[in-house]
Amino acid sequence: MADASESNPAPGSVSESAHDRAGTEARAGMRPRLFSFAVGLATFATIAVELMLTRIFSVTMYYHFAFMVISLALLGLAIAGVTVYLLPGVFRRERAGWQAGAFMLGFAVTAALAVKVALGNPIDLNRWDQNIGSLLMVYFASALPFLLSGFCVTLAIAWAREHIGLVYAFDLVGAALGCVFVIPAVSWLGAPGAILLMAAVGALSAVVFFAAQRFPRPPGADGADPAAISYAPSGKGALHGVLIVAGAVTLALTFGAVTEPAAKRLGEARNPGKFLGDREVLFERWNAFSQITVAPAGADDHRWIFIDADAATRIWSGDIAADGYQAPRRIPEVRVASLAYAIRNRGPALVVGPGGGTDIISALYHGVPRVIGVEVNPVIVEDVMGDAFAEYSGGLYRDPRVDVVVDEGRSHVRRSEERYSTIQATLVDTWAASSSGAFTLSENNIYTAEAFGEFLDHLQPDGVLTVTRWYDRNKPEEFLRLVVLARVALEQRGVAPTEAHKHIFLATDRERRGTLLVSRAPLSPDDIATLAKTCQDGRLMVLYSPVALDGPLAGAGDAHSRHEDPVLASYLRAPDSDGFLNALPYDASAPIDDRPFFFYNRRPGALLSMLGDIGGVERNNLGVLILLLVLLLSIILTAVFVVLPLLALRRDALRERRGEKLRVLAYFLCLGLGFILVEIGIMQRFVLFLGHPIYSLAVVLATILFASGVGSALSGRACERYGVRRFALIAGTILIAILLVYAVILGPLFQALLGLALPARVAIAALLVMIPGLFMGCMLPSGIRTADALGSEVVPWGWGLNGATSVVGSILAVFVSMNAGFTAALIVGVLVYGLALLALPASRESK
Repeated sequence: MADASESNPAPGSVSESAHDRAGTEARAGMRPRLFSFAVGLATFATIAVELMLTRIFSVTMYYHFAFMVISLALLGLAIAGVTVYLLPGVFRRERAGWQAGAFMLGFAVTAALAVKVALGNPIDLNRWDQNIGSLLMVYFASALPFLLSGFCVTLAIAWAREHIGLVYAFDLVGAALGCVFVIPAVSWLGAPGAILLMAAVGALSAVVFFAAQRFPRPPGADGADPAAISYAPSGKGALHGVLIVAGAVTLALTFGAVTEPAAKRLGEARNPGKFLGDREVLFERWNAFSQITVAPAGADDHRWIFIDADAATRIWSGDIAADGYQAPRRIPEVRVASLAYAIRNRGPALVVGPGGGTDIISALYHGVPRVIGVEVNPVIVEDVMGDAFAEYSGGLYRDPRVDVVVDEGRSHVRRSEERYSTIQATLVDTWAASSSGAFTLSENNIYTAEAFGEFLDHLQPDGVLTVTRWYDRNKPEEFLRLVVLARVALEQRGVAPTEAHKHIFLATDRERRGTLLVSRAPLSPDDIATLAKTCQDGRLMVLYSPVALDGPLAGAGDAHSRHEDPVLASYLRAPDSDGFLNALPYDASAPIDDRPFFFYNRRPGALLSMLGDIGGVERNNLGVLILLLVLLLSIILTAVFVVLPLLALRRDALRERRGEKLRVLAYFLCLGLGFILVEIGIMQRFVLFLGHPIYSLAVVLATILFASGVGSALSGRACERYGVRRFALIAGTILIAILLVYAVILGPLFQALLGLALPARVAIAALLVMIPGLFMGCMLPSGIRTADALGSEVVPWGWGLNGATSVVGSILAVFVSMNAGFTAALIVGVLVYGLALLALPASRESK
């Protein structure tokens, strides 16, 4: 029995003649430039909504769930591609403008619905496995807008043909601009309002799609095909009607976006299970990587600043200055975190992540004459401490002894020429998600061996680095890794393995915080005695001391102030650090810049065991568990909606030229994997160089998409000159060579240039990313031209495979990065691009 596509060929299929193609072009009546502009608006709105939803999920759930959004967006493209492929009679080329506009109208409405559902269904992390119903509701509500925009983009790609360079260029450039626009939009309107604004842009793209679609001509007029009258609404009234509807939706969503911060019609971003809980909110402001709220505390002398409703830092009343800043001393965490000032208070003191200023107050309490604070979040520094609560805090950040700058701590230290008596970092991390964290489970770059080394290098000869983190005597994994970082950094600076322990002192507040002190020089007996006495007076507990306190220093300690941790002490006294760590059931090795996952402590062989103990997975590894679950879900959905339809419903499409079609589909599959692996590998390498994940997102992702769009636009002429396959081989070979060079030189290059000002680093980063991006953008149009020559039904199928494998590729990139490093992820992406070049067939039409 003949294939339906053979007896009634779809436009552009292999059996369609050149005359038929020309007739179809005339009937399609599309305005290519206007249509391409609409595609750019659609992708602009789609990627912005995708990134903004991760912001909302980070508040209403936790940043780990942001991976769910990414999988939804990419799966939406995949499912749409397969559906368009399976229903060629419904999704015809001459209907593309009308249908794409209708889908984007649906995107606009469902994007607003997704925000409403997400805000109304917070997930408690402590009982998240008991909230499966709410989680599924959020999942599918969030899936709808991406599925609909996926249909829109798939229709655009399927329509493009000889316009593929132009359409794909607008696709990528629109997405690039959407990445950049996230930063000001969220700061201006908050995440819910910004999503409404992007929904309005999606509705605006529908207006442009409708305007790009010309009317069918009356039957028989100028050779018009009578059948063409059925592909779209007829008459100017119909056009005016859809334009009015789309315009009204655009205006309504725009009004809703502008008024949402005050009206909160969609609801408030809250989670009763988080630390903020149901407290009264005195202040709220969003930016691209956090929601900052201020709420009352139990005492009148301080307020709480919350980051994404959970991580918290105190603002102290300016009245406490009158009693010499004694009030914070009642809190054990403050006493243990400020131990270093008992032995080093001559200054200057550097505080990384001062938040509301508790650590700065501790330094002032101990008489430090000059304190420099480096806070990454401008809302805390400028809007909270510098404006709304400046008077309440007594102008702490305006004190002449205090200088607070907005910067990332590691980058600031790297560029600083000062030498500090102390460098302090207290619980510098949050459960918040940066937008790039959504892709990469990005961790804080201050917890790497290179970072600790740079901190030590910027200390005075006897200066002290002090870091406070969570400590649990029964599960010391996290704090042990902190101690490992200190020992590794010391040994890399020439300290003998048997001498490193003499530079380290450990204490805890007896609750759940521990403090590490690591000195460039060995701690003197006087230092140790002072620290032990300070612990005794402050009712703290010594976890490790280089000198036994029950010996000559017995008078400085007692049974309550000394309670050595056996694991930490055994490690510090072990002559062979690697041998000790290798014997542990978990991974406590020192993270490095290429693999900075401080909180990830599972060994690769133990990953699958997490699925059998979902309820018992600790918080630090919850992101990995969710990655595994998303990967399994993605594989299942990909099999159901991508692979099975081909095998069960359209196997006969492969009857002719089967080998070439399978090879071009394999090419699309490899491009999806390769692009996302390279994108994530490059993006993560630039986080440290640019100083914050959000800058890496804005610069790297936007540049790579923009450059790919330019490469796509230029690919048409190159294909005409060299032939499709030959040009793909040339572009792919150059791309692979560039990426291999980058894998070798980026690390040393960044170390050499990290001291430059941020604008210079942004310019260098954009240039470095632009070069491979141009060639990455050439690859997909070559595949579409080849697929179109084999039959237009192959194009949406290939596009769907590309999207589906991008889902798996994004998760694969994270697992490779966590276990082998970002460079390894980049190299795997290079290998996949090599497989793509081998797969691309040399068909007659594509030469």
